Parts: sequence; structure tokens; C-alpha cells
Amino acid sequence: MAAVKIIKFLGEAPKISPELLPDAAAQTAFNVKLYSGDLIPYRVPLRVTNVGRTGEIKTLYALRNPDTNALVWLTWLNDVDIATASASEDGEQRFYYTGDGVPKVSNYELATATGEPYPNNYYELGLPLPTSVVTTSATSFTTATTSSYARDAGNTATIVTGSAHGLRTGNIVTVSGFTTTDGKVFNATNVEVTVVNSTTFTYYNPGNAITTTSDTAGRVSLAGNTQARSYVYTWYTPWEEESIASEPSDNLYIKEGQTVTVSNLPTAKPSGDNFVRGVRLYRTLPTTAGTEYFLLKTLWFPTTLARVSRTDNVSRVTLSNHHNMDIDFRFKISGCTDSSFNITGGIVTDVIDDYTFEYAQTDSDVADKAETSGTLYHDVAETPDKTARYWGDGSYNFTDDFDSTILLDVLLTDDYDPPPTNLQGLTAVQNNILVGFVGNTLYFSEPGVPHAWPQKYALTFEYDIVGVASVGGFILVMTEEYPYQVSGNNPATMAFARIDTPLPCVSKRSIVNMGYGVAYATYGGMALYSPSAGMDVMTKLVHDWDTWKEELDPSTIVGRFYNGKYFGSHSANSFIFERDDRIGGYFVKINYRFTAAWFDPQTNDFYYIGDTPGEILRWDDSAQPLSAMEWKSKVIVTKDYLNLGAARIVADYTTPDDETQAVVEYNEGVPIFNAQVWADYSTTAVTVSYARTSNVATIVTATAHGLVTGTKASITGFTSPTGATFNADLVVITKVNDTTFTYANTGGDVGTTSDGTGVVSSLKALGDLNGPYDRLDSFGNRVTNFGTLNSTIINGDNFTRSLRETETILPITFKLWADKVLIFQATVSSDEIFRLPTGYRSDTFEIGVSGSARVRAIHIGETPYGLRTA
Repeated sequence: MAAVKIIKFLGEAPKISPELLPDAAAQTAFNVKLYSGDLIPYRVPLRVTNVGRTGEIKTLYALRNPDTNALVWLTWLNDVDIATASASEDGEQRFYYTGDGVPKVSNYELATATGEPYPNNYYELGLPLPTSVVTTSATSFTTATTSSYARDAGNTATIVTGSAHGLRTGNIVTVSGFTTTDGKVFNATNVEVTVVNSTTFTYYNPGNAITTTSDTAGRVSLAGNTQARSYVYTWYTPWEEESIASEPSDNLYIKEGQTVTVSNLPTAKPSGDNFVRGVRLYRTLPTTAGTEYFLLKTLWFPTTLARVSRTDNVSRVTLSNHHNMDIDFRFKISGCTDSSFNITGGIVTDVIDDYTFEYAQTDSDVADKAETSGTLYHDVAETPDKTARYWGDGSYNFTDDFDSTILLDVLLTDDYDPPPTNLQGLTAVQNNILVGFVGNTLYFSEPGVPHAWPQKYALTFEYDIVGVASVGGFILVMTEEYPYQVSGNNPATMAFARIDTPLPCVSKRSIVNMGYGVAYATYGGMALYSPSAGMDVMTKLVHDWDTWKEELDPSTIVGRFYNGKYFGSHSANSFIFERDDRIGGYFVKINYRFTAAWFDPQTNDFYYIGDTPGEILRWDDSAQPLSAMEWKSKVIVTKDYLNLGAARIVADYTTPDDETQAVVEYNEGVPIFNAQVWADYSTTAVTVSYARTSNVATIVTATAHGLVTGTKASITGFTSPTGATFNADLVVITKVNDTTFTYANTGGDVGTTSDGTGVVSSLKALGDLNGPYDRLDSFGNRVTNFGTLNSTIINGDNFTRSLRETETILPITFKLWADKVLIFQATVSSDEIFRLPTGYRSDTFEIGVSGSARVRAIHIGETPYGLRTA
């Protein structure tokens, strides 16, 4: 062999013996991009913020501030699954999630209501069941006596009664009792009337025109059959979510046209975290398909005002809750401290947002001010032209004298069960359906109705479900034994089939939709399923079941999509795998471990939570300096024993302008970064009380002390003679709860004594003497440090940052092994050929490079001249 040239670098393939790897494959590929065939280092992650949540964060998600478009971070200590329901452009950004107690729904406004850490507020996803039953009473219809009759040339008869007839347009009546020759023709059975006023109505009556004729013999009564009628109500939200109906009222046996008073309606939202702000009232009506419940009216609960203002005779009111109004809606406001805003029969002229609307009101201008005494009442009249009825203004009864012929909306929520309280794995799938699971049962929401989860749609599998994913119009259900494919576009007709490849999912958090299929961790590698290609192990050419198990614990993998690649982190470190069927894929190790991550599809940025509690970083940020990469070749075996005497590293040694600028910006940010690290790793709390029993002191703090068992803390500030005995410097504490801890403190017993003068402070260790080591952090999470002995500056640590030199050259460290022993190491700063040591001969070589420059090729040979043939 005269020379070797290594180009088109590949990643690791632990499955294959180092001697049998492909020529450009690696034993070690660390922190490096391989898409171009060159070795390109990733950039240093950028610290974005600290969300202020302690403990191991397992879920990271972002909303966007509607005003600034800045990312606002949501974090959970649980494994939470999130499904979105609205785009960020509409400002609401509603989302549904499971894994944090009962299934929940929130939006930007709720989630960010009170301050970090987010989310703050939510509503339960399922609506409560109505528990009360309405009561009803019918008013008997009084037969009316006529005063006169008439008929025009268009065959329209007009009847005038001596007193109010009590009819409504559309009522079916019988007119009888006329005995005169002309009067008899006005007698009619089962005719539909049109009401003109309270004493006049018309109906179709063919015949010659007859002028108005007085006649008091006629009688007008309701016609039609006596029918059973009952009423139900449902809970209703401003998001148009509707619950299952209440139990029906007792039947009334009445004729159509009789007035019914409905009472015992709810007067406020049900208890609990729900968005119910009103009810919908239904009544029965016979149809060709049978008796159905038809909507009478949506009844919104009265709402308290929050603020008022008036400019140029236009009043603006802001409510304490959603107003549920639209332009031209009629309303009443009463009870305002500033009575000039009270109005009856007000008409909405403009809707500003969900809480604010405007109406015309002639009065002097009023600057914006608080107004919490006023109440808004909604009009529940049948139509806008009818006399207004303000529900809740003095009475919550409802008068049903509506025309049944204009009732159109049928009750559809009979099967709208709330989701199971322990639902997991919430996922949006085809046809706007949400799915989730409990044990071995898969549940479906009604299409487009996220709060409704009919029990009748549930599917039961042989094995417990670990996770679900949507792919190519199908649902992949991953269980503890086999995966299953669920097909269909309607929950009522979903069908499933087992995929007979025993590849269990061993980590729910590893499930990632890669676009070309769903990837998840199994015992033998990363499984991949797509409807077109079926089930396979996508890492099968780089990892065997044995090497996969030896290298990592697949049950700890947390995965996310990143630039077409699978970015996975586990208990030891992280890896990036890029599928490539020609070479088996690129497998690269990464030294930055994460417990949660989020990929921003709008900016193509990857964010993650590292080992520092609450710290969010942006991966491979273009404005950051290049990090160090490392690559080690296969074991190169030659036919003859050789002395490799010359080498050349082709690389981009000159520091590019963007890298110089990145270092400058990095250095500018070092003081800010370090200040935040010190803040994140320190804790201070004020005391509430102290006590001592058997030489053990107990301290209670006013707020969470942020300490964990084993932390050293200082207790200072107590000034009373007894309190001063509790002052201590750097004592080891034992955590009792978030506001209580104990420590060894010699002295007599002291009962619990209130004292707010004490201060508890602690600074957690940032590093370890002589460099980092793998350990468990104070939250019990594994911290894997990548470093060597004396790897930091003197008195340095592995969390804070030091200033970097703005080098003009990016050097590469070259290493050469012979017979598995490192025989040479040098720093290379140009493409020039350099000499290797002499005095040895071997047929087994390995080559390694590391540094922050882009490496394009490695040449190595027996002599400098021989490199020409490489």
C-alpha cells in the first residue's frame, strides 16, 4: 500500500467489526454533520431562557405571543401529549393535552395568565353531565269569542276576537260556531293562522269577498292532537362545545300552541374547571323519523362587567368573561355604579373581542374605568322583532311560546361522553379526529368535536398500548408486543389489523413521525413503519440487537424530528440518525443530553431541555461558535507491515468571518450567561418559623426553599437569643417538603416559634475538582459529562462559560494508532504534508481527527511522495 485517502465520511456502525467497516465508516463519529461527505462540526447550543421549573422536565412545547410572535414556553414534569386545534395566526392557539391529570384544553390566554412556569390555567376537556331535571307547567288555552269576520278577494279570512286570542303565527286552530249564511263559510277545522295583533288573525278561506261583519257567535280553539312533550337541557361553552343532555322533564300532554313555563334551569356554571357559560334548551317534536328534541334557545348566564368607557356616544364595555354577543344582538345592562351605562334594549354595534363590545348610547364621554357592579343580560326572545326577554333578569324561568315550525336544530349530543379521566397518548389523526388510550383500549373523539368521546367507538387490543401515531392516513398503535394498523375515516367504522412483526415499543417518548414513517425504540434498534413499506428496523445496518442493548437503554430514549433526522437522547448521551438506504444511514453520537425537546416547523429550529433544570437551549445555532467534533476511522488492515510516515489533512483551517463574529457575540454573552447560571444554581428563602427537637432543627420557609436532601445551606438573620442558635453556615439539610427542611443543630428543645427574620441561602456546586464525572443530579436524574481530567480552566466548572480567543486558524488534532496503541498525536493548522514517527512497522492502523474546522479529506501514506497516489 502506498497511500490511503479517506473522503465521503460516514457515521458509526457498531454492528460491524471495526476491521470490516466500509472504508469511510467510523468507529467514532461525535458531534459531526455528515450530509456533505465532509466532517462539519455542530455549533455550540445557544441558551435561550430558563423557564423557572425545577425537576426533570419531560415535555417541552411552545406557543407564540400574538403581539410579538416570540416563543412562550410550556413545560411539564410529566410525559404530556399535545394536539393543536387552532393556528397561531388567530391568536387563540387552543391546544388539548393528556398526561397531566385529567384530559385538558387550554389556549394562549389561559396558559399564560399568571406567569412562568407555564402553563397556568386550563379547562377539563370533557364537559360535566347535567345533574338536575327541569320542571314544566302548561297554560290552558282559553277559547276565544269572535267579534267580527271578513274575507278579501285573495281568499284571506280575517277574524277579530273580543279579547286577546293567545295565538301565535303557525298555530293550528278550529274556527266554529258561526250560524249565519255568510258566517258559516268561516267555520274551519285545522287551519294555520297568521297573527296580525293580539286580537286579530288571518287564515286561508276560499270564497267571495265579504266586508267586515260583526258576529259574536264564533269560537276559536286550538286544533290538532294532544301530544306528549318533554324538555331537556345541555351545558354549553363559548367554544360551541355541548354536553350530553339532562334527563327529560316529566311529560306534558298538551296541544301545539299551548304556552309552557320551564323552570329549575341551572343559574350558574357547574363546579369544576370547565368553560360552561350557559345552557341549551330543547323540546320534543314529532317527525317522520320519530320524536326528536329540537333546540329552542341558547341561554347564556348573566355576566358581570369589568370595564366601561364612552366616546362620541359609543359605549364600550368589557366583561369579566366571554360576552357571547354578535353584531345586532339585543341585550340589557343594569346595576352599574355609573348608571349612564345601564341600558335596556341595547343593540351591539361592534364586537372588539371575546370580552368587549360596543353599542350606541347618547351621553357624555367617559374615560376607561373599572365597573364591576353592572351585569349583562342576553335577550332570549324568539325573534328580534318580538318583545325582548332577558334571561336571569329577575327570573331564570323560560317561557316556551315559540312557533314549532321554525325549530330546526336537532339534539346531536346523546353519545358525547367525556374522555376517560386517565386518557393517555392524545394524538390528532385523519378527518380531524383525536385518539388516546387507556390500558389496551383505544378511544376516539367525534370528528371535529374534541370534547366528545363516545364509548361506543372504543377498540380493544390484545396487549396494553404504549403509544399511537398518525401516518399516511392510518393510525399506528404500538403495544407491549405487536404493532397494529387502524384504518378508517369515521370512528364508527374503524378497523384494525395486527402487524405480525414482534417489535414492541419500549419507550413511548421515542415515538416520532419522520414523514416517511413512524419511528420508535424497540429492543433491536429503531423500528420504522410506513403503510407502503410495512414494518422494519431502520437502524438494522448499523446496529444489531446486541450492540443496541450494549450501547444504550432503549427504554430511556426521548426522540424528536430534526431536519429530516431522528434526534434521540437516552440515559447515557444522545444520537442523531439520518436514514439513507444506500449506505445504511448516518449514525452520530452527540454529547448534549436532553430530557425534552421541541422542533419549530416555522423556523426549523430545535430546542431542548438539557441537564440544567429549566434551561432551554437552541441546537446548532448559526450565530454560535463551532463546537469540537471527533471522528475515528475503521481499523485499516494492510497486506504488508508498513511504517506510515506522512499525512495530510485537507480542511478549512482559516476561520470564516461568520465564525469570528460568532465568537465575538459569544464572548459578549458570557457575562449574561454566567450570571443566569449563578442565579439558576442559587436559592434564597425567608423563614416563617423554627423548632428544635433532639438536636435536629426544623425550618419552615414562606416560599419554596428550592433545596434537596444533601444540599449545604446557610441559615442567617435570626437575631433573638433563641433564634440566633439556629444560625448556621453550610450545614447539610434534609428536605421534608417544598417549604420545610431539617439539619443537625445542637441545643435544647424549642417548640415551633414564628420568626420571619431568618434567611436560608444555598449555592449548588457547579463543577467537580479535576473535571466532570457521570453522576445523579439533585433531582435523581443521570448527568453524563463528556470531558477529561483537568478539562476546565483552574477554578473553572462545566456549567459557566469562559471567554474564547478569536483565532484566525481553526486547528485540527490528528491521531494515529498502530496495533490499537496511540503512537502519534499532533495539532495541524494547514493542508501541508506533515511527518509521522518512524521506527515501527504494523499492518493495523486507525486514524482520528478532532477540532472545529471542516475536514474534507484525510491522506496518509508511507512517504510524502506516496501521498500523490492517495
